[in-house]
Amino acid sequence: MKILFIGNSYTFYNDMPAMFEKLANANGHDVSVFSVTKGGRKLIAYKDNEDPVTQKLDDLLKGHHFDVCFIQEQSVLPAADFQAFMDGVDFVVEKVKNFAEKLILYATWGRKDGCPKLEEHNWTTESMTKLLSDAYSKAARSHGAIISPVGDNFLKITTKHPEIDLYNADLSHPSYLGSCLAALTHYFTVFNEFPESIDCLSLSDDTVAAFRAAVL
Repeated sequence: MKILFIGNSYTFYNDMPAMFEKLANANGHDVSVFSVTKGGRKLIAYKDNEDPVTQKLDDLLKGHHFDVCFIQEQSVLPAADFQAFMDGVDFVVEKVKNFAEKLILYATWGRKDGCPKLEEHNWTTESMTKLLSDAYSKAARSHGAIISPVGDNFLKITTKHPEIDLYNADLSHPSYLGSCLAALTHYFTVFNEFPESIDCLSLSDDTVAAFRAAVL
């Protein structure tokens, strides 16, 4: 099974695609993961055929057919400018749809309270999460894609288990635990099960229990 991640730092922080691959293989799924990422990248940037990241994606699509393709937009855009977000999703979906059996939109999270970006837009963590969730849901319906609701699961943990810090010190990017939750959410989205073997993530029993409740 070949799985492609297209995204930016919210995808590559803590090497989350490798976490996903280890989880899948530890639980009996023969998975190879590929990724095309760059910090801060917007999906619409793939219109630039001369861009090296675009060229990397084009080369992968020429050489492989993927069972699943995850697509993740820049972290603020879906909440701040829905039409610009849709333009990027439309373009990337058109680019990859003949090379992937299943498309999954990776819905990201609202930034943590105290992040200047929230104040700039007069958002809270919860309201930004809802804006993102709504935008990704509309885009998914438009393209017959599936949602991986990482942002919604972040909010569940942040609300019910504030002792589990899912955020990096910048109040935006994922901590190691945040990336673990993303990988687990993606795993459930693809395989419709919570992994039985989770040792590769080195999580405490309490954290596993909290993540299981959030994901399920």
